[in-house]
Amino acid sequence: DGSALFVADYENHKIRRVEVATGEVTTIAGSGEAGDADGVGEAAQFDCPTGVALGPDRSAVFVADFGNHKIRRVEVETGAVTTVAGSGTAGSADGVGGAAQFNGPASIAISPDGGALFVADYGNDKIRRVEVATGAVTTVAGSGAEGSADGVG
Repeated sequence: DGSALFVADYENHKIRRVEVATGEVTTIAGSGEAGDADGVGEAAQFDCPTGVALGPDRSAVFVADFGNHKIRRVEVETGAVTTVAGSGTAGSADGVGGAAQFNGPASIAISPDGGALFVADYGNDKIRRVEVATGAVTTVAGSGAEGSADGVG
């Protein structure tokens, strides 16, 4: 409904909610200390989250957790954080859930139907697709080398 927006607070390792009408800022998840823990509210930890995408039903925020090399899900109402994909070790492996690897996921977008996430995998120079329901990760584009060439894959 546009009454709130969600931001990744990079240096404070938190996910924040901002009420547009009042400017009130509240933390929905993150302890404020860099770390890697699923949990609820302040029991959860992030390491330099860089991007967020709000699901189409507004019930969840998906987070590019840069320092943990993971994609995380935060339930808006409860602040419960779960890992969708990423092993926590920098790498470039497609796979499902914890078998997949990212290297500094920096930005994230969600498909209009909410079924897929698209991640700018900064350290790998790739665009990755994450299936929300399964955590399956595939590479959509990028060779893994820096460059600016147009082309397919």
